[in-house]
Amino acid sequence: MQARAENVHFGKTNDWDLEEDDVIFTDEEPMPFIAFSNRVHECLAQPWEHSVVVKILGRNLGYRMLLAHLKSIWSATKGFTVVDLAQDYYLVHFSNKRDVEYALTEGPWTVMGHYLIVQQWSPSFDVATNKIEKIVAWIPLAEMNIHLYHKNIIRRLGEIVRPVVKIDHKTVEAQRGKFARIAVEIDLHKPLISQFNFDGRIQQVEYEYLPTICFGCGKIGHYKDACPDSDEVVPREKEFPVPPMATKTQAIVQTELAGWSETKFGSWMVVVRKPQARKVNAKDIPKNMETCHQRPIIQDSRFGVLDSVIEEEIIHDFTAIW
Repeated sequence: MQARAENVHFGKTNDWDLEEDDVIFTDEEPMPFIAFSNRVHECLAQPWEHSVVVKILGRNLGYRMLLAHLKSIWSATKGFTVVDLAQDYYLVHFSNKRDVEYALTEGPWTVMGHYLIVQQWSPSFDVATNKIEKIVAWIPLAEMNIHLYHKNIIRRLGEIVRPVVKIDHKTVEAQRGKFARIAVEIDLHKPLISQFNFDGRIQQVEYEYLPTICFGCGKIGHYKDACPDSDEVVPREKEFPVPPMATKTQAIVQTELAGWSETKFGSWMVVVRKPQARKVNAKDIPKNMETCHQRPIIQDSRFGVLDSVIEEEIIHDFTAIW
């Protein structure tokens, strides 16, 4: 795929000329050879220094749809242009360094339920050879006790899974009583951490927005049916040694967990999002709704009508007494 010409702007800097020492050229066998000096490469790269390269993990939305979503999630920036490259990569050029840092550090970014991979552009970037080795992903540690919502504890727990990039500020302030949300760096070539023993309690690890997780090998990018390591994972007994500083209660819990058996990876690793309730607008309410509520309700049974008559008589008699 060729870059969109309307988005490629030449001559962003002052014009410069090729000098004799800037070009190395030979016309010898087996083929001609040409190369340019470092000065030329610096001049060529300078207009694009405030750029990042993006790619959606597991999906390609197309240029126009991606552009619309980028304008939404990066509305805090001072504007940018997008150039579509090959292999579903896009180059995003900002007007200043601060916006570049914003795009690189304020993620993880998601577009329609998929992670947006953002990396710094450099002259050596090549869509044909570039490999995405790592991504930053959100993990919620569900059902944490409220007193554990301390940044030091949360960060240390996150480091069990992978290097911690950031912690949701609402997590630190304990504004969410259901889970702690941490952004961690994930190596796409290594199995995910699915669970760990936290002080005698099994803490399962969930991952948000990952496209595919193999419940056989624990890696990202394929399902268990197509796993290259196709050997069936056999559930095994897990031993949980009692820590030296464990209390008597913790030791009892550890003993109960010692016989616990489960597969190493499973569906609990995928965050299942509940569908959002549909908002009812005024135009969705029938115009005769109010009239309907004012109409008397007709009972299906004649005994229902009789009951209402008896009730009315009792009320009248009761009023007469007073």
